[in-house]
Amino acid sequence: MKSRRRSRGYWYILPSMVFIVIIFMIPLTYTIVMSFLRWNLLRPDLGIRAAGFSNYVRLFTDPFTLDTVGRTFYFVLGAVLIELIAGLCIALALDTEFKGWKIVQSVLLVPFMIAPVVVGYVWRFVLNSDYGPIIHILRQLGLGGLVEKPLLSNPSAAMPVLIVADAWEYIPFVTLVLLAGLKSIPYEPYEAAFVDGASSLQRFHYITLPLLRPSILVAVVIRTLTSLRVFDIVFIMTGGGPGTATETLAFYGYRTAFQAYNVGFSSAINMLTFGIAVVFTILYMKIIGGGKNYA
Repeated sequence: MKSRRRSRGYWYILPSMVFIVIIFMIPLTYTIVMSFLRWNLLRPDLGIRAAGFSNYVRLFTDPFTLDTVGRTFYFVLGAVLIELIAGLCIALALDTEFKGWKIVQSVLLVPFMIAPVVVGYVWRFVLNSDYGPIIHILRQLGLGGLVEKPLLSNPSAAMPVLIVADAWEYIPFVTLVLLAGLKSIPYEPYEAAFVDGASSLQRFHYITLPLLRPSILVAVVIRTLTSLRVFDIVFIMTGGGPGTATETLAFYGYRTAFQAYNVGFSSAINMLTFGIAVVFTILYMKIIGGGKNYA
């Protein structure tokens, strides 16, 4: 009887497993295989040859790769930190029903509904040195010295601008996830803490944050994984420039595959990105989730 129930359970999860294999495992396997090959699209006469670990040796010995990893970490940590702090603050502010609160929530979700390509064009427009409204406002406020050099052409300012643009788009997503977590927290612990004389800060630290950790984990993991493969706004706003100041791993992999036509080395770059994503996820589950499995 138990074996029959167990076999029936396998049939229930079979469609999901087939979907995972088709959508995830096949492309991943293909990328892994390609990372061990030498395939240059500009030299089809050479064919596809085995490269062993040469792509990975080049990847980990090339100083440019280390610089690109550093820029990627800078972008990911900056964007996720801003989104988490701002999203938590907004979620806490919206965790009460007031007149028009549904309208406010709908308006806050607008940036998240915009395609990343459109976000890139919008931010490139508002930061234009000639007619951009943000640049005009800063000059009217007497802060023109900050934008004396175009922000997207300034190596020290281009990456922070990309982080702000990315945060503007995805803060609503983090807010939505954390707000759902706040709504699921029972009110009884707050009543007990209020009776015991706990301050609002103590209630937040000892009740809200611990019970919100699963939601924080979900938001941070998803945003880290998507930030690691950021490409749209980099391609639209800066094209990886000025120079290589905003070139992330995803853009580096794109440029290697579709400009240098080195498919094997590009696959190795993508596998490095995948490995970093796995490491980040495990660290988040250990630090935020306390090693617990929230699946």
